[in-house]
Amino acid sequence: MMAKYLIWGLGKSGRSALNLLKAKNITCYSGDDARGDRWADYLDLVDTVVLSPGIPPGHPLWQEALQRDKEVIGELELAWRFFEGTAVAVTGTDGKSTTVRLTWEILRRRIPEVYEGGNAGTPFSSIVLKNPDCIAVLEVSSFQGKTLKTFRPRAGAFLNFSPDHLDWHPDLKDYLESKYRIFARQREEDLFVAGSSQKEVIETPTRAKKIIADPSNPPFDPSLLRLRGKHNLINAVVAVTIAMELGAQREEVEDAIRSFRGLPFRMELVARHRGIEIYNDSKSTTPNSLRAALESFPEGSVILIAGGKDKGADFSIIRDIARSRVKRAVLIGETKEKIKGAIGDLCETLLAPDLEEAVKLALKPAEAGDCILFSPGCSSFDMFESYIHRGEAFNRIVKDIIRSSDGGSR
Repeated sequence: MMAKYLIWGLGKSGRSALNLLKAKNITCYSGDDARGDRWADYLDLVDTVVLSPGIPPGHPLWQEALQRDKEVIGELELAWRFFEGTAVAVTGTDGKSTTVRLTWEILRRRIPEVYEGGNAGTPFSSIVLKNPDCIAVLEVSSFQGKTLKTFRPRAGAFLNFSPDHLDWHPDLKDYLESKYRIFARQREEDLFVAGSSQKEVIETPTRAKKIIADPSNPPFDPSLLRLRGKHNLINAVVAVTIAMELGAQREEVEDAIRSFRGLPFRMELVARHRGIEIYNDSKSTTPNSLRAALESFPEGSVILIAGGKDKGADFSIIRDIARSRVKRAVLIGETKEKIKGAIGDLCETLLAPDLEEAVKLALKPAEAGDCILFSPGCSSFDMFESYIHRGEAFNRIVKDIIRSSDGGSR
């Protein structure tokens, strides 16, 4: 008898999972805490519960489903069960979206049926519904990794590892093991690329052929890369390694890299004003990504705007780089006091009540040659709906302030 499903959480991935099951004429129920639905009304009717990535392991539905011996999976695992093509999986604390996009950009120059999606883009279920026999380049989060049971990527990458999402995972071990589950079913003919030489990354349990990305010897001309920072060079090396494994040729690699200008809100140059460069790195949601952003700038040149929702992260890891790069810090959000405690003795540090005031405090004393960097190092949910909402707000604020300034020029 065919399994019956309960889809819980009706955001983008939940709706996509629901559409896939309905298209397959499979019995499914759905609900969402935000609507006041009662999952207890459905649990006895189903075999498998498909949870939204935002639902943590401590949620009572997750716990009760396991106690009743119900299968608990996520949308990515569900979609895989109806997929007949080739999956590429990219995970890591930082850099996933950029690496996925560049991998897709290279592959699409040779392969017409290649799609990108996963965690931050098109849900895998939507890709499967459209074309179940394609190449799917997927960004995979630890939330999604936690519930994988049969998923097997033909090629995969673990970019880097640092503490994150400790407000969702019960501990750091669970966070790391959720990453490992992504690659646990790879075979000898598959590929695993380590984006760093961190012990946690290179010791990932997998049967696949392992390659460690080497930014000192990239498989392309590094002068073609328009993205700033060593971390983006590593992302590009990983993307090229995967794409060439799947058949991409050198001319396609170079064409893609030459034309790739990065994604919005990832070290995005928003404006030049009075000789000052203003960058939007709203996608920076961890101290590790903040540190990587700071490493991209000359010493003593950065006026930093940072802060956001507290996920239990340790900001002491940015101390050394802040000492040499940051001349002034303007801090916002739940973590402003926490970040001040980490770097407040190294540079002038101001606290702002909101993002608009932070931009004003950053711009007012800035001089030609300075770089204003908005790299929160935190998630956005204390003040904004998403990093996209936060990034759009920053761009709007910057442009409004420049437009209204007397004699300002871009």
